[in-house]
Amino acid sequence: MNKTQKIAKIKECKYFVKGDAFVFAACLLLIFAFTLFAFGGGREEGDRVEVFSFGEQIASLPLHEDGLYLYLAEEKRVMRIPSEEFAEEYKDRNLIVIKEGKVRVKEADCPDLTCVRTGARSSGEIICLPHGLTLKIAGGLNGDA
Repeated sequence: MNKTQKIAKIKECKYFVKGDAFVFAACLLLIFAFTLFAFGGGREEGDRVEVFSFGEQIASLPLHEDGLYLYLAEEKRVMRIPSEEFAEEYKDRNLIVIKEGKVRVKEADCPDLTCVRTGARSSGEIICLPHGLTLKIAGGLNGDA
């Protein structure tokens, strides 16, 4: 078989067969299922916020009670505060706000402020690596979210 015959044979071949369409559809279905699961498909809203300091649980706060809390990284503790002005005199801190069933870090004096940009959440986690703070929303209908 010479070169021109080989090229003609290749041109006669089909690019896709029926089996290829089924494999393509199955891949799309798996991608859709993974995306749905990974980005909130099965998450339930929690009823409490578990506060961790460098991996150790230090508090559990109810999500149904609005309040202001101050996390102090050096002391590894959380305390309820009456107003935001109270937090300004401390260093290495995160101001945690629980309002309408959601939690957020309103202020932090860490360098990257990722925890502040995370926003208010009713499921999942909020993490501040520089201060070692993890807020994990737990509870819900199944006991743990």
